[in-house]
Amino acid sequence: MVERTISLGTYVTMNDVRRVVAAAKEIGDDEQLIVSMNAFESDKADSIFAVLEKNDFECTNKGASNGHEYYIIARKKH
Repeated sequence: MVERTISLGTYVTMNDVRRVVAAAKEIGDDEQLIVSMNAFESDKADSIFAVLEKNDFECTNKGASNGHEYYIIARKKH
């Protein structure tokens, strides 16, 4: 499986959401998108989840063991 990764800046902005939308449109069935962000911004992840779900993705989330990073892992629904 091919993984594409997007690292969001220190603060999640509308420009970051637009980047996720653009990437989601390019993801194929055999790929997954990983969005990384600072853990303290994870409360802003709802907008990222909403965009991905609207584009027919299944999403899971995971925090890094260091407590500083937060990941959204998205795959196209089959």
